[in-house]
Amino acid sequence: MSKKFDLEKYKESIEISDVPLKKDKYVEVNDALKAVIGLPGIPLGHITQIYGMSDTGKTSLLFHIAAEAQKQDILPVLIITEGKVDWNRAKAMGFDKDSAIVNENLEFLEDAFDFIDKITSDVSMGELPHDVMILWDSVGNTLSKDEVEKKEDGTWEKKSTMMKAAKVISNSMRVVSKKINDTRKISYPKGVGLVVLNQAYVQPPAFAGAMSTTVPYGGSAIWYRSSLVLKTSKVKKLTATKDGKDLTFGIISRIAVEKNHISSVANKGEFVITSDRIFPNEPTAIKNYKEEKKDSWNGELEIKEE
Repeated sequence: MSKKFDLEKYKESIEISDVPLKKDKYVEVNDALKAVIGLPGIPLGHITQIYGMSDTGKTSLLFHIAAEAQKQDILPVLIITEGKVDWNRAKAMGFDKDSAIVNENLEFLEDAFDFIDKITSDVSMGELPHDVMILWDSVGNTLSKDEVEKKEDGTWEKKSTMMKAAKVISNSMRVVSKKINDTRKISYPKGVGLVVLNQAYVQPPAFAGAMSTTVPYGGSAIWYRSSLVLKTSKVKKLTATKDGKDLTFGIISRIAVEKNHISSVANKGEFVITSDRIFPNEPTAIKNYKEEKKDSWNGELEIKEE
């Protein structure tokens, strides 16, 4: 009679065993956003990409996530390569810059990825004893070192195509995603999440009669390495009339879940985004906001994204 094969013993002999993971942890967002993304919030131990055209709400989402992280004792680490952040607006949305790590001095993609690697390594080694959410605004407007030549007078000259940037992103994301995913293991004291904001462009149709598509910059590497991908698009501006003048006080933004490898939910929904908050696109909510703000609206206020 042949001896019964012991699969578990064989796996032990080749050093294969289950790696226990920590309970999922999130930067919890407001209820309206939760309902759309099908998750409690933005996950630690994963990469999230938020992409869309300009003026669609990406930076407002970043401020909201950063502010909510602080409320939950998760340290926000902001990488700003966009160069146009309104810190007064960030404060209005509840973000405390002094209680975060903010790096606005990174010129190139390589610098940003090195910084992400440094933060993730410090968390893993216990040098930075916090759960951390890294938020990058934005990868789409950041050049690689090989794309430009810095002249003696300090100016830059573009010398190559975006294929250089896509290659840097692809190579770097392989390392970054592995390190961030590893922080989900129970052997790691704290977790790290990464939110990458990305610009988008309209890709012409592949053939006559086909639809054009909106795609993020930098190739497919961020998409493939992300567990969650959110696409933003602007529906319309919101205006109010005060003293005979039209006042733009916000936008309606549509957020669609284009990829979700955590809960598999793929919803979409519309939100009102103003200078100080995000709330559901509902007539009562909009009316209440206008009533709350009307005394402070002494002139025209234009809400701008990116």
